[in-house]
Amino acid sequence: MKRQDDSFFNKISRIITPRNLALFLLALYIIALIPLLVIGHYNFPSADDYSEALEAHRAWVSNHSLFGTLWVALVRAIGDYFHWMGYFTCNILMAFSPTVFGGRVYIITSYLMIGMLSLSTAYFLNALFVRAFKMDRWISLSITMLTLLTTVECLPSTVEAFYWYLGAVNYTFIHGICLFYFGMMIRCAFDEKKRMGRIIGASILGFFAGGGNQMSALNAAIIVVGALVLLKIFKKKDELDKIRIPSIAYLVGFVLNICSPGNLVRAEGASGMNPVKAVLVSLYECLDRCIDSWTTWPVLLMIVLIVPLFYKGLENADFKFPCPFIVAIGGFCLTAAMVTPPLFALGNMEAGRIRSLTFMMYILLLCLVTGYVTGWVRTKLKASSGSADDDKDGLFTPAASILIAGVLAFGLFCAVLTYMPEPYFCSTAAAFTDLRNGSAKAYSDALSERAALYESGQKDITVEPLPTEPLVLYFSDITYEEEDWQRQSICRFYDLSSLTKSGGDK
Repeated sequence: MKRQDDSFFNKISRIITPRNLALFLLALYIIALIPLLVIGHYNFPSADDYSEALEAHRAWVSNHSLFGTLWVALVRAIGDYFHWMGYFTCNILMAFSPTVFGGRVYIITSYLMIGMLSLSTAYFLNALFVRAFKMDRWISLSITMLTLLTTVECLPSTVEAFYWYLGAVNYTFIHGICLFYFGMMIRCAFDEKKRMGRIIGASILGFFAGGGNQMSALNAAIIVVGALVLLKIFKKKDELDKIRIPSIAYLVGFVLNICSPGNLVRAEGASGMNPVKAVLVSLYECLDRCIDSWTTWPVLLMIVLIVPLFYKGLENADFKFPCPFIVAIGGFCLTAAMVTPPLFALGNMEAGRIRSLTFMMYILLLCLVTGYVTGWVRTKLKASSGSADDDKDGLFTPAASILIAGVLAFGLFCAVLTYMPEPYFCSTAAAFTDLRNGSAKAYSDALSERAALYESGQKDITVEPLPTEPLVLYFSDITYEEEDWQRQSICRFYDLSSLTKSGGDK
């Protein structure tokens, strides 16, 4: 039905505009982040945070020199590269962590990780949609916000993705570096001129992205090599020339990563799968977890919402979107490839940080594949009818506007309805629940008391068990075992003679 023939539909389309929708979703995302950032103020180091930051922390306490502390952290990272693990970028980030500076600096962890995921996703998708496919920037922002909302709210392990620094910096932060790298690569390729400053920046980012965790590093390597091969096959010499140096820089970092002497040392104690089995099991894990376990109603609503957005947003794209089935299979395989390194090295992907990173990639690829298939459908409809959209004034069609408004209202209703029986169903609800019931504060108060004891000058310390274990914040705690490595790490960090936990065998 034409808009001018019905004033009600006309009003709906004038309210649900690309700009208004984008601003609404942006506001919704910011509101959803508030509990996640507030609860971060109750966050404390745990587990490996103490052992990895030990040398740099001692350097900071002794001289309070930022550059001297950074140098000690770099020395520690180099030692890890040769004797423990190859992902040198992560080694540096782990050795120079907020724990180094003691006090309450650790509360910046959630800001760093949530900020990195949000900004890198927005940067990458803006480059891809606006630069490459000439999409309206408001529609691009709406798709970005829907992708981020789904990713953040449905994470398998919020604590390991955002709050435990050692896990989050290895996976969430490196994922962000990779997205910034690919966003800059796209901008390099679509620049009218070859800008050396941008190429140098992309090359630096690429080198450090290649030195990140091997899940992200392998995936990015597949994408880089695939892009180079496709540009060569389709004789896109200009684009190939613009991304050649950043691609080489990435691959150099990746090779240094996987060829590290430390990887061989660490592999001696690992019980992973052989390469062929790891690939096959990763395909099953992707099928089982992504499609069976992780495709919940919020994910399905995201798909329904982004289809009309892509349909409208791709109206100016001069791309034919060939072979959608092959692209969809490629997206599935690329998600599965994310799982292969931990299966090869460890034989499982049970760690929350590993599952969360895989979920981040799954949602991102699901969004991109949905957009690609939508673009293919639009192209086919336009070829058969001569026009794929009868609305050329920059607004959504009345049908699209009503669909978007209806699905958004339904999604908000479902979120409120789900919170009642399942207050920990999504990340924001979990953070709000732990803030409201006092669990986060009790946890923080207990760890503050412990920190005061550690820094009191006493050498033999006894601490009380934690009164609560808030789902969003709690990762690990010292045990009653005398040889507990976490107790030993804290003793070394604070120069204690002994640390015991009351209520158990000492």
